Amino acid sequence: MLNLKEVIFSITNRCNLRCKMCDIPSGVVAELSTEQWKDVIKDASRLGAQTIVFSGGEPLLREDIYELIAFARKNNLSACVTSNGYLIDERTALKLSEVKVNVVNVSVEGARQTHDFLRGAGSFDKAISALNNLKKYKIESTVAATVSKYNYKDMLYILEIARGCGATTVRLQPFNSIFLKGNDRNGEFLIDKSDIPKLAELIKEFINLAREYGISVNPVEYLLKIPEYLSGKKFYPLTCGALWYSCPINPNGDLLPCWIEGADNKLIGNVKTERLYSLWLSKKRAKMINAIIKNGCKGCLMSCYDEAFTRKLLKESIAGNVRKIKKITDYQKVMNKILQLLRSQIIKLKLKYRFYSSYRGSFFGVLKRRLRGFLSRTRPLKQNKQGEKDFVFDQIEQAKKKLKKEINGL
Repeated sequence: MLNLKEVIFSITNRCNLRCKMCDIPSGVVAELSTEQWKDVIKDASRLGAQTIVFSGGEPLLREDIYELIAFARKNNLSACVTSNGYLIDERTALKLSEVKVNVVNVSVEGARQTHDFLRGAGSFDKAISALNNLKKYKIESTVAATVSKYNYKDMLYILEIARGCGATTVRLQPFNSIFLKGNDRNGEFLIDKSDIPKLAELIKEFINLAREYGISVNPVEYLLKIPEYLSGKKFYPLTCGALWYSCPINPNGDLLPCWIEGADNKLIGNVKTERLYSLWLSKKRAKMINAIIKNGCKGCLMSCYDEAFTRKLLKESIAGNVRKIKKITDYQKVMNKILQLLRSQIIKLKLKYRFYSSYRGSFFGVLKRRLRGFLSRTRPLKQNKQGEKDFVFDQIEQAKKKLKKEINGL
């Protein structure tokens, strides 16, 4: 509950594009000021967060975006910007480099015809130009795609674009209706059940090609769920990290338990009237999250909790490798097989590390923030604040019960 990793700032609903799968720009609201966002950044650092993600709308429409990125870096946080790429000319890339942004996510939906159909005429060339400008100024880039009926056949092409432009990561996010005003257009982006095998095969090719190119992607188990999800099936993860480690805040300053639950107006509070530090440690937040877990969430396949899928896959992989080794009787062959498996796992770990470090920083940076966050959270306890004491003790008891349950299940 206390182990905050990522704070997502949707700093504006304004956008210079009108994408078919997103109605966010139609809901323009009052935005937090520069100083208000800085207060949130300071609290996020105090809580031991690793990353600030600046999203929107289009975050580069905020004139203070460079000031906010620099302030996040000054407070020992990694800074990630999610952009459509339209505004990232050479001058913008240079300014992003000067404020030491860690990574920039650029949306690419497929080939030119596909991308421009979904995001607007001329937007494809702007996105490619953005990736090349980021590469010129040695800024790490990620290619992000919203997978839907309209562009799933272009997934392999997206990998080629990433490879050609020097992007280290491709991050897929299946379409979700929370970005639309209503559900009346939801079916427009879903695939027919008869197309599931075709998409499943493309996903496997996507995974294999990414490995060949050395490009990091979402966890395999997560990617394999996309075909069924895009046909309308819901997934209800038992270990969703979004509620525990991710902290979404909308332009108006509302703190949500997660983007999906927040769509139902479930609000923890607002950072304009109460500090993020207090809201994150509040009993209200604890009760709301426990209620969501108890009653069940709405179900989604948002990429903010894709790490949860790696646990099941890791167990299956270990069990499968053990069975393979047991079948080999020759000692030398056993050793060769073990070395082969170790090399394979090291390569996968390197790709996974690159994928997540681009958002959360280096290992030692993460360790430093963890220690700072732990020390900052213990200070209120020394001041004998009974409310926060009760909250922490409650989380310790929950952790003990969870650990006992997992041990019994071994």
